[in-house]
Amino acid sequence: MNSNLKSFDRVAHCYDETRGLPPEVERAVAERIAGFAREAAPSPRVLEVGVGTGRIAVPLAAAGLRVAGIDISPKMLGVLREKRRDIDVMLAEAAHPPLRAAAFDALLFVHILHLVPDAIATLRATLLLVRPGGVVIHAGDQGHVALRAQAEDLIRDAVAELARIDITDWDVHERVRLLTEEFLRGVCTDVRTVVLARWQTRSRGRTMLDRLARKDFSSSWKIPDEVLPAVIERVTPQLEALYGGLDRELEFERAMIATVARLPA
Repeated sequence: MNSNLKSFDRVAHCYDETRGLPPEVERAVAERIAGFAREAAPSPRVLEVGVGTGRIAVPLAAAGLRVAGIDISPKMLGVLREKRRDIDVMLAEAAHPPLRAAAFDALLFVHILHLVPDAIATLRATLLLVRPGGVVIHAGDQGHVALRAQAEDLIRDAVAELARIDITDWDVHERVRLLTEEFLRGVCTDVRTVVLARWQTRSRGRTMLDRLARKDFSSSWKIPDEVLPAVIERVTPQLEALYGGLDRELEFERAMIATVARLPA
């Protein structure tokens, strides 16, 4: 397996807790994605690349879609199998999917293309799996927003100063989003950008510190263990000031945005 690939085995046990969507949002996102997939076929066969714990695939299957998924993390797929057994999953690299050409009506990427070594190579390889006239959906969070974005910037700056490491994450998300959209416009028709859902969420400074200490998010995996205590010590008073208290819970809006494209028939 490519050594540059980023397996989420280490956070499989807490992935749903830290990245999960509220149930009503989960259903809304699944309904929108299912609607786009059904534009390609009444009973579409959907492949999710980077299916993980089934955060998106499980509600899609519950909505009646036939769903399959590939991922490089056996532990993430293990969590998924505990939820549903009717989702076909395979341990495989996104850029080398061992699947039959034109076997699917819809192709889905959610929070994955910024993690692979070559997003365009992955797109080229997986588009072959979609039949003519099929749908491609690339979805992700709106981006670096609100007070939480300021908290992430404080952590990034502390790591840059103390460890001389850049853990910037959101610029990669945005660069890959634009690259993916440009690629899809070159090979697809009817390319749209849509809002799958908007919702209110909450954040606390102490939660940010706890997740940093556990290295729950992939950007923090770059921080050397010996530097992490100094980073936490540096940002603790900064987060306390930013939030007006580490346990003060503040609300902000999140959104999931998608590029939806149709392959030529």
